[in-house]
Amino acid sequence: MNKLYFLGPKGTYSEIAANKIASMLKEEYILESVSTIAKIVEVLGLNDRNIGVLPIENSIEGIVRQSLDSLYLSDVKIQAQTDIKIEHCLFSKGKKEDIKHIISHPQALAQAQKYILENFDKNIDLIESSSTACAAVTLENKDNTYAAICSFDKGKELKLNLLDKNIGDVKDNKTRFVLVSLKEVDFNVPKTRTSIAFNTKNESGALLKVLKIFYKYNLNLIYLESRPSKRVFGEYNFFADIDRGVSEIKEAIEEIKQECNYYRLLGSYPVV
Repeated sequence: MNKLYFLGPKGTYSEIAANKIASMLKEEYILESVSTIAKIVEVLGLNDRNIGVLPIENSIEGIVRQSLDSLYLSDVKIQAQTDIKIEHCLFSKGKKEDIKHIISHPQALAQAQKYILENFDKNIDLIESSSTACAAVTLENKDNTYAAICSFDKGKELKLNLLDKNIGDVKDNKTRFVLVSLKEVDFNVPKTRTSIAFNTKNESGALLKVLKIFYKYNLNLIYLESRPSKRVFGEYNFFADIDRGVSEIKEAIEEIKQECNYYRLLGSYPVV
């Protein structure tokens, strides 16, 4: 059976997103966890029948850099987008007053920064983990001075002590996930969003020329991000989301290509 990969281990918000998307697919997929975002994209390149879910943006901390960079360097395309509400909890084997170390994914640590500052010593040891679920699993081999920020379900699954619920600094916290694959995935719903990547010419006003094309065609640019090209110092790749399917913006895309050194369609897809 074909596989749907997500950032693991089990119990991550990525798995929640994967289950949500899997419930909408015609074909059945076996969900399988992968240790890193880059690895998900790598294994998809080995089999075009498999698909994967990547965290792409958080409403508080912004873009997930590893996902953007991995998309740019691969041939996979975005097939769908879904949003998942994030409610971080603090779990431990001990008590809140015993905590000297907090483990979690860097995004989760940043999203609970205010809570950590207000509830723990300023010298609290913050330890980064590959995922929130992995942070919770790590506690199995730690003493009572360690805590993890993870989902409620994961903490309860491991029978850890719940120290605090919904500790995020912003309560309406969401993460945008995208389904990616080499093959086309049909959801039988309209494609209402298009993602592109481009690299402008190295000249004054190059980005402005591209932005004027969006304005000319009355396109709502709902997202724009830059990332170092990793080829030349000071050179950047741009990522943009447009709130229309690619079939509606063909003329604009052709003009954008003329103003760029590099252009790639990352996907035209529905929000599900």
